[in-house]
Amino acid sequence: MHRFFLKTEDFVDDRIFIIASEDLVHQWTKVLRFRVGEKVALLDGSGREFIGEIRTIQSKTIEGKITLAHMCDTELSTRIILAQSILKNPDKFEWVLQKGTELGVSEFYPLITSRTERESLHKFERLERIIAEAAEQCGRAVLPVLHEPIKFEAFLKLEFFAKGQASLLMPHVVADGRIADFELHPEKRVALCIGPEGGFVDKEVEAAQKAGAFMVTLGKRVLRSETASLAATTLLASRIESF
Repeated sequence: MHRFFLKTEDFVDDRIFIIASEDLVHQWTKVLRFRVGEKVALLDGSGREFIGEIRTIQSKTIEGKITLAHMCDTELSTRIILAQSILKNPDKFEWVLQKGTELGVSEFYPLITSRTERESLHKFERLERIIAEAAEQCGRAVLPVLHEPIKFEAFLKLEFFAKGQASLLMPHVVADGRIADFELHPEKRVALCIGPEGGFVDKEVEAAQKAGAFMVTLGKRVLRSETASLAATTLLASRIESF
């Protein structure tokens, strides 16, 4: 069964749904060629999933009835913030967003660091669509948030750090800590910081340590930025699941 996050123009409750957003109407009628009687899963972004059946198809709207509504239990108990340095290759950054979504990341912060070669994102709307499609595919019912690019120094000063609402976790080639030893707090998010090609400079490492970062190793080998990102996310998600 196909799963779809609803747009602002769409409507759903425990009885009916109305699809009015132009892109969804086009996708359902022209691409997927849905017909009356087709069953779909609709997501409102709050964690609820609605199972519906199409009843009428018009040129600008599609309507149907809801047969089941329930809360999805697919989110991690501790939210992961992935602060990924913007990669030179846009395809690799897209891959990090897609796989990070599948692994349970709640928020993405594209970082601008001393060694970051790109300081802007390639087609922001496309990236949001990649995240949404990955969330639909993997069974999530809460849509991860993609923030605008932010300088590393500014990221360390965000409000959730100042208020003690998030812990900072940072892989580094000379660190000897392990993610398995990282102390989780149920009420705190975990911000995972991943450096660019070439890594963080010493000044950035020092700033992170002053901000209370827990420095960890990902093994004896030097990983590419996108590999480190998903390896660390996988290890952290596994740690959260067993917490």
